Amino acid sequence: MDIKQLYKTTILEHNRNPRNYATPKEYTHKAEGLNAICGDQVFIYINVEDDVIKQMNFDGESCAISTASSSIMTEFLTGKTVLQAQALFADFCQLMDRKLNISSMPSLAEVNNMAGVKNFPARIKSATLCWHAMNAALVGKETATTE
Repeated sequence: MDIKQLYKTTILEHNRNPRNYATPKEYTHKAEGLNAICGDQVFIYINVEDDVIKQMNFDGESCAISTASSSIMTEFLTGKTVLQAQALFADFCQLMDRKLNISSMPSLAEVNNMAGVKNFPARIKSATLCWHAMNAALVGKETATTE
């Protein structure tokens, strides 16, 4: 399967069946991600115990790319330490930076499937919004934006 097909399949699967889409009753960290230009709004809920992400959920109203990215991110980061999640946030931002011409990063494993978004520059902010919200939550900020 070529990278474009893998990207398309990944986006469609995670949009149709998003993992961890829920508003939990309890969480230790929360942030809202808002992309005012396209209307994406995502809430990230994280439960951290002993510096490890035990659970991560999301909800909100967003496009297929934003929903898929949130689903993939919550699956990927659950079980990681806060420091690992923050390092992976930095790696994901580098992966999605068109100027860097990076097609994959070993640290991101299956998250690399999202690199296909770079073929659609207007959609990069949709893919990165949940990651910015996750990072904001971990550092105690209530909101994040891709602007």
